[in-house]
Amino acid sequence: MLSKLLTFYEHYPSLLFQLKNVDPSSLSSNLLESLEFHGQRQSEILSAAQFYMLDEAAQSMLYNLAAKMEEDGLEDMFSHVKLPFPAMLLTVPITPGPEGMRPLALITQDEDTLYTQVFFEGMDGFVPNLLIFKTQGTKADVLLTPTYGLTQETGENIDLEALIEQEKPTCFRFLGMVVGMSVLFKHKAMLETEEVPLYPRAERRRAQKMGKPLPDTRVVKVSLGELGKRQAAAMLETKTDDNTEKRMRRAHWVQGHFMRNRGGGISWRNPHIRGAGPVIEQERHVSAGTEEFE
Repeated sequence: MLSKLLTFYEHYPSLLFQLKNVDPSSLSSNLLESLEFHGQRQSEILSAAQFYMLDEAAQSMLYNLAAKMEEDGLEDMFSHVKLPFPAMLLTVPITPGPEGMRPLALITQDEDTLYTQVFFEGMDGFVPNLLIFKTQGTKADVLLTPTYGLTQETGENIDLEALIEQEKPTCFRFLGMVVGMSVLFKHKAMLETEEVPLYPRAERRRAQKMGKPLPDTRVVKVSLGELGKRQAAAMLETKTDDNTEKRMRRAHWVQGHFMRNRGGGISWRNPHIRGAGPVIEQERHVSAGTEEFE
C-alpha cells in the first residue's frame, strides 16, 4: 500500500485529474497551486514515514486500549507523547467493510500537534483523503485537503458534516493506537517488532534486472510480546469471566492500563499477577474488533 501511496502522490495531481476526467485548465489558479504543493508535501512525508504493519492480536489489544483511553478521557495527553518517528503510516489486518475498503492512517507530529489522515484501500487502488484531523490536547480541528477543494470546483455533491462524522471515529482510533504503540515500545515484552523489506526479494531482483531498482524501504511488523499476550488474555478474561468472586480469589493476570504521570503525560502500568495460589492458564482466542473501522 505504501508503494501505491508514493506513486500516487509523486504524480499528483495529474493522476487525480485522469481518474476524475478533469481538465486542469478549467480550474482556478489558486486551486492548481494548492494541489501541486499538496502533492509535493505528501510525497515528502510518505518518503520519510516509517511504515508499521500490526498483526491481528496486536491490533486487537491496541484497539481496545485506545477505546479505554477514550473512555478514561486521556486524549488530552496525546500531545505529550513523543512518537518514535515524525511520520508513521499504520495498517491493520481487519476484514474490509461492506464496500471492500480497508483503512490505513498517516500520522505526523509537529511539536505538540498531531495530524491524522485516513485513506481507504480497495481492490482497485485507494481513495485519497479529503480531511486531515489536527489535534492538540483536547482540541481537534478539521482541515480540508486540496483534493476536497477539487471536488467543490468540479461540482461533486459531498456532505461535509456526514463525511466528518463518518471518518472521525476511525481517525481517533488510529490516533489512539499510535499513541499507545509509542508508549508501549518503551516497555519490554509488551510489543515485539521485526523490520523487513517492503518489497519481496523476488520483486526486487526483477526490478534490478530491468534496470529499475526499487528503493530500500523497510516495514516494521508489530506483534505481541510475552507481557502483551498476558495483557490480551487478561483483557479477554475480564470480559468473559462472570464468576468475579472466584476469579478474584485465585491468582490471575490483571490487565495493565494507561494513566497520567506527574509530568502531565501518559504512562503505562504493566499487567501483573494478583490473587493466591498458582496461576491457572486458560486458552483464549483473541480477534480484532472491526466495527469502528468499517
